[in-house]
Amino acid sequence: MSETKPAVSLRYHLNLEESQDGFALATFGKKQMTRFITPLVSVAIIVWGFYLGFEGVGRYYVALGAFFLVLQLLMRYWFLPMMFKRQFVKYQFGKSEQGIELFQDHAELYANGRKQIFNYSEVQNFAVGKLTYMIELKNRTVVIVPKRAFEQSADQSVFENTFKK
Repeated sequence: MSETKPAVSLRYHLNLEESQDGFALATFGKKQMTRFITPLVSVAIIVWGFYLGFEGVGRYYVALGAFFLVLQLLMRYWFLPMMFKRQFVKYQFGKSEQGIELFQDHAELYANGRKQIFNYSEVQNFAVGKLTYMIELKNRTVVIVPKRAFEQSADQSVFENTFKK
């Protein structure tokens, strides 16, 4: 990659599905296993309640575990997507052009008419989703790049190899 001309240059507008995919990568855990820890704890509470006996104190554990499980399912699959969609429409995130350019030792982000430069050493996490890539910087900035923004597969492989550690 050279300093004067970027190796990869992308400009894109995020749609709702891509934003939700990136949001899921950023919030529900970067690793697939972490998504299942809290539901497994709830199921374990339910199992513990049945072990103690449904006639005694165990019924309270079963009810508590079931309550936590239902609450987690509602939050993850109904409330958070609904709120995200509402904010996406309200603030018109899909109408602002965004972009990223990769250089030899740094990258440049473009959003809302502003440019931000960051070194590759500032990347804390890189995740690949179904529709998007998610880059999280050490300063908690999250960048969502849609896979459809790549015109050539060579650009996509350069992009992936740049951020994989």
